[in-house]
Amino acid sequence: MKVTDAVKKVVDENILYQIVLSSGLANLNALSRQIKNIVDSLSNENVKLNTIEKALTKLASKKASIEDISTRGTNVSLESGVTEKVYDIKSLNELDFSKVLLAIIDEGKVKAVVKEEEPSSEPGMVLLKVSFSGSVKNIPYHPLIMMFNTMGINIIHAFRFDRNIYFFMSRADSIKALGIVEKLR
Repeated sequence: MKVTDAVKKVVDENILYQIVLSSGLANLNALSRQIKNIVDSLSNENVKLNTIEKALTKLASKKASIEDISTRGTNVSLESGVTEKVYDIKSLNELDFSKVLLAIIDEGKVKAVVKEEEPSSEPGMVLLKVSFSGSVKNIPYHPLIMMFNTMGINIIHAFRFDRNIYFFMSRADSIKALGIVEKLR
């Protein structure tokens, strides 16, 4: 199979790739790296990244509906200065619940994402909260995660509760993610 046909096949079989390409949100270099192994396999050759990127550029004008991951009608908030702490389940009294944003129990430990008491010199995490109105079954949890990954955004944690999606990521990634969410509105 020719390289351009292989790239087209990969894009045609993934609605998320179609959406990011048609919306102008795609980081073509990151997307090229993500699909390279599949393109190599389909074309039976070791394809250069810039060749894949050129093929993606040609496909970028392809139409796709972004309604599948629209964030229209959402409230978006960022909260910086959060960190992750792990506590032994027997020492829960050490945990200041007024600062807990999220906690889960895993293997006898409590993993908590908490608001830092004092700003750290280290970058730390940022909470990006996307709150949806409307039907709970139409919340695009997985497509947003896939889109963030495609755009090279590293999600440390992602949780969905009711009509809210919570993404924990670095400050730099949160700015990119916020830009994506805003473009989808």
